[in-house]
Amino acid sequence: MTGQLPKDPISRMMKKGETGVAAMQPSPEQAFDAPWHAEVFALAVHLNEGGHFDWPEWAGRFGENLAAAKMVKIGVGEGLDGSDDYYQIWLQTLIEFMQEKGLVDAEMLASIKAQWRDAYLQTPHGKPVHL
Repeated sequence: MTGQLPKDPISRMMKKGETGVAAMQPSPEQAFDAPWHAEVFALAVHLNEGGHFDWPEWAGRFGENLAAAKMVKIGVGEGLDGSDDYYQIWLQTLIEFMQEKGLVDAEMLASIKAQWRDAYLQTPHGKPVHL
C-alpha cells in the first residue's frame, strides 16, 4: 500500500473516527454536481428511448462539440472543468438535435429561456426556481 487511504466510504468514515451506526452507513456518492446536469442527461436518455436519435449519432455529435469546445478553451489558455463545461456541451448538443429533429424551434427556445430568466430573477436567493 502506498500510504493512501482506501477509497470506499466505510473505510473513509472509520478513518475519521466514526463508530457504530455512523461508521456502517456509507454516504451516497453524488452522480451529478448540479440538479440541471441530471435533468439534461435524463432528457437526452428519454429522447433516445423515444427513438428521436440513436446513441452512436449522439456520441458522434457530442464528441465533435466537446472537441471544438476544448480547442476554444485551450486557445484562451483554459481547460474544460469536467463538470459544468461538460453538461453545457451536453445541453448544446441536445438543443442542436432537438432543432434538427423538429422537436423544438428557435422561437420556442427563446420563449422558454426568457421564462426561466424571469422566474430566476423573481426567486429569492437560495430558493428553488419554478417555472
